[in-house]
Amino acid sequence: MRLLIVTNDYPPKPGGIQMYLRNLVDAYPDPIHVFAPSDAAADPNDDGVTRGSSTYMLPTNAIFEQIASTVEAFGPDAILFGAPHPLPRLGQRLRERFDVPFGILSHGAEITLPGAVPGMRSWLGKTLASADVRFAVSRFTADHVLRLSGRPVEFLGAGVEVDTFVPAPERTHRAVPVIGCVSRFVPRKGQERVIEAAARIDRPVEVLMVGRGRTEGRIRATAERLGVPTRFEVDVPWSDLPGLYHQMDVFVMPTRSRWGGLEVEGLGLVFLEAS
Repeated sequence: MRLLIVTNDYPPKPGGIQMYLRNLVDAYPDPIHVFAPSDAAADPNDDGVTRGSSTYMLPTNAIFEQIASTVEAFGPDAILFGAPHPLPRLGQRLRERFDVPFGILSHGAEITLPGAVPGMRSWLGKTLASADVRFAVSRFTADHVLRLSGRPVEFLGAGVEVDTFVPAPERTHRAVPVIGCVSRFVPRKGQERVIEAAARIDRPVEVLMVGRGRTEGRIRATAERLGVPTRFEVDVPWSDLPGLYHQMDVFVMPTRSRWGGLEVEGLGLVFLEAS
């Protein structure tokens, strides 16, 4: 089955949804194509991806026509939207024009947060119900999608490249253990808790922070304030991640739910990579 993925979240932009979709593309056995936002860091020679005209795509007529052109060129048997909003609002129009079914993939916080707001809950539920099929990356998310849409939900779990994320060839015994964390620098991921915990250990340790995001300054300030030796690897290429995991003696990511359980971790791929 020829599949077209339409998404705002795709590498080289970092994040869990981005890597989930990248892994899905790599594992898919049939012809597959991606329609994703404009990105200056993207490989211009990647003929498996068509880039839209904006860095974040909204369900406008202009974006619809760009997706429609990709549908005409690629000829998919089905369209999969990589997140439940905003682009799936175009799903019914695409189905009507091309007679191609569409599905919606849901992850976590992008379901629980709007699902708690009355007006947005109804809007999101109708969008999900309009799809021919609904997918969720976890049973937790699937339950939320079922309640919102009233329609069946398929579980589509995630995986990682088992030939890429492998144990280090030789175990290195370091005089100073390294505690590592790989994630976006956002409040939900809890990197500051890692540094606070490291400061309480009664032996020398080092902390390795890998990622990027808006809380980087706050995390650096915490490390400086508590005197914890901390190395930051910011915005590293995906290919460097296995080697960075190898530098860690312990992997920690104390992600937490926020806002009364509305902002949650859908499925942290870094846990699979680190394991």
